[in-house]
Amino acid sequence: MEPTVDRPAPQVTVTDIRTLLDSSAELPVLYINYGPGDGDTEAELDVWAAGLVYQPDIVLTRATALDQLGEEPNSETIAAFLPKVQKAVDQMISVRGL
Repeated sequence: MEPTVDRPAPQVTVTDIRTLLDSSAELPVLYINYGPGDGDTEAELDVWAAGLVYQPDIVLTRATALDQLGEEPNSETIAAFLPKVQKAVDQMISVRGL
């Protein structure tokens, strides 16, 4: 099922990418947190250590973000990168069937 108006995919923001880049977690990743699984909780984006996240829920690793954006990206560079990450989130939500 595709994301819909009443059940949209989480929107990736510059803040999400900054949180990933600035995280002190070991091997941090941006991932989709689907909540407790009761069906009423909307998915959201979060940052956590890769070893503690279910692999199919990972949207972006810090290593990949740094490869794509450089060591110290500005807000404009990150903003230009957001559509690519959003596309991945939308596809992951569709596959999950939310």
